[in-house]
Amino acid sequence: MAYNVNIPDELTETFRRLMNQIPEKLRNDSHTQQVAYLYLKLGGERLARQYIDIMKLTVREEERHAIDEAEDSDMDEDYSDYDS
Repeated sequence: MAYNVNIPDELTETFRRLMNQIPEKLRNDSHTQQVAYLYLKLGGERLARQYIDIMKLTVREEERHAIDEAEDSDMDEDYSDYDS
């Protein structure tokens, strides 16, 4: 995988492991890579993992919200059939 951030040799392996933990749809995002690297550089692997855990929760919540909206939309269409 090509990274959009210049990673020092001593952090390359750790950064690679962290990137494997990031949700796939965000792995190639340059902003996500930069933020993950910044947390790794300034706070170490533990802080970077906390960031990734929060990111995973956010992605799951967004997906759940999208599913709920789709289901609500389907229900609205079903009820509109009864109005006719």
